[in-house]
Amino acid sequence: MKITALTSFCVDFFPELDKTYVGGNSLNFATKCKLLGYENTSVIGAIGEDRFGKLIENHLDKTKIDRSRLYRINAPTASNKIFIDENGDRYFKGDSWNGGAFDKFRLSENDWSSLGDSNIVAMPAGDPNLKDLLKRRNENQLIVIDFLDYLGIDFIKEHIDNIDIVFLSGKEEMLDELQELSAQKGKLIVPTLGEKGSVAFFENKRYYHKAIEIDRIVDTTGCGDAFQAAFSLEWIKTKDIKKSLNAGSIAASKVLSFTGGVEQE
Repeated sequence: MKITALTSFCVDFFPELDKTYVGGNSLNFATKCKLLGYENTSVIGAIGEDRFGKLIENHLDKTKIDRSRLYRINAPTASNKIFIDENGDRYFKGDSWNGGAFDKFRLSENDWSSLGDSNIVAMPAGDPNLKDLLKRRNENQLIVIDFLDYLGIDFIKEHIDNIDIVFLSGKEEMLDELQELSAQKGKLIVPTLGEKGSVAFFENKRYYHKAIEIDRIVDTTGCGDAFQAAFSLEWIKTKDIKKSLNAGSIAASKVLSFTGGVEQE
């Protein structure tokens, strides 16, 4: 099985801790796939010609993720300032995100061609390449898109026809409308609800899974990305929603015990 994650790669700054970690939806997703034993995991995207880009390259090399299509371009590596409250929940400020190379990068025709044999293709919905991906996808691919917590239901409706799994950080008041959308479009929609667990909508059914309790939550960064990777891998193997929710919950719980989206050495 070939898995490709694109194109979100950044460094996460934790100003209160004076720490910098590699991250981004795509890096976190690919890393979890690799840790779960999927050797043929690759990435496509861009980083800057700076020391932060080198940190990302080093991480991908260490985890043996194929980065042959991760390009250095004339823009700063994307970055995000993350703050953590007393409960371990992350939050952002108005100037937290600097898109840099992520905002500028567009896939080439060769990049698009290289995706043709990928079984799973994962991308955040804020990616500038989203519309092209959904136009160019093939029927044999599982396309999984993370709509995060700031892109509303109208944006999901605009793109859902060519997506196989819609992930988002949801709120309980959204669930009825999401279930209706899932039933209408025949699509799998999976909102995560933090400490309240996760939900999946498919074939007009609603599936709940409790969050797995851990002794202490250090940081929620990357929790959703790990959930999505494990859920997608289980789903493509078994088409069993309960097993997929459980796999995602286990993966997410492991990320809560350290700072950053992937564990550092």
